[in-house]
Amino acid sequence: MKRLLCLFAILTAYNLLLTPCTGADTIYTKDNKEIKGIIVEEYGDRILISTVDGERSLMKSELRELYFDTEEQNLIKLAELARDRGDLIKAFVYYDKAFKVNPDSKAAKDGIVFLQGYLFKKDMAKKEQDINRRNEYEARGAGPAVIKTEEEKLAGDIEKLRKTAGIELQQDGTITLIKNVVGESPAYQAGMRKGDLLIAVWGRLVKYLSLQDVVELLLEKTSLETKCTIERSIDSGSRDLGADFKMLFDGMTISNIKEGSPAADAGFKTGDIIAQINGSLTRYMPLKKALELIKRSKGGTVRLTFRRDLVIWGKEGG
Repeated sequence: MKRLLCLFAILTAYNLLLTPCTGADTIYTKDNKEIKGIIVEEYGDRILISTVDGERSLMKSELRELYFDTEEQNLIKLAELARDRGDLIKAFVYYDKAFKVNPDSKAAKDGIVFLQGYLFKKDMAKKEQDINRRNEYEARGAGPAVIKTEEEKLAGDIEKLRKTAGIELQQDGTITLIKNVVGESPAYQAGMRKGDLLIAVWGRLVKYLSLQDVVELLLEKTSLETKCTIERSIDSGSRDLGADFKMLFDGMTISNIKEGSPAADAGFKTGDIIAQINGSLTRYMPLKKALELIKRSKGGTVRLTFRRDLVIWGKEGG
């Protein structure tokens, strides 16, 4: 692949469609420090970079310049910046180019689906402008509009999310927790359960976002479906899980599960990404060591924390 390095000014970059990155990345800070490593996570206001000295969290306000090392990553970043500026057509073009460079790019696929729905919704909203204007004329005689407080808006949005998707959220520090899932709701049918951690919405990591921001992300209907990433821990009563694992781009992944095995009975699925084994992170762990950690679990019980993508289909009228 042809090496393509592009310079990005990211000081104003916010509300990006976020994706963990790999490669030899270079960061320059405002105080002229150079940091080399791998950018493993990126949030609205900060990034997490893995260096030879360990992982570091850096606020974007501290950064001056950022270089990525692959063509795909640079195209994704250009798409994110175009989206942040509101240039959705250009963002779509960059996502499409990234997809052509790597048809397996999760970030490119999610970006294309997200923008297709967003542009369709924008077109439909434009067609409804005339109706809305007429309604405004009629409402002028109804007195001044009632301005909601932030608390009232949040409460209203939370209730709307419960009615349309069947989700109730709560936050514990920087973590967004699924407080409850209404039975047979779209979220329940998608596989979301009480106690799950919400990790991302359409690839955008939600850690460090406010509860209002997270709720608005989930309510933002760009298409009929909403793609979420959840994290859940499951205890298996056997160290012989009856499952096969591979170390793929996104991490340690379940590649196969035997029917009737402890893994199947515990609720694991093919494609689940194992983030932790008995509390130990697997991000940089060789597959052989991870498998040994499972086999050596004390008491014959192993706790696996996995991440899974879910698709919540919209409720009509939501």
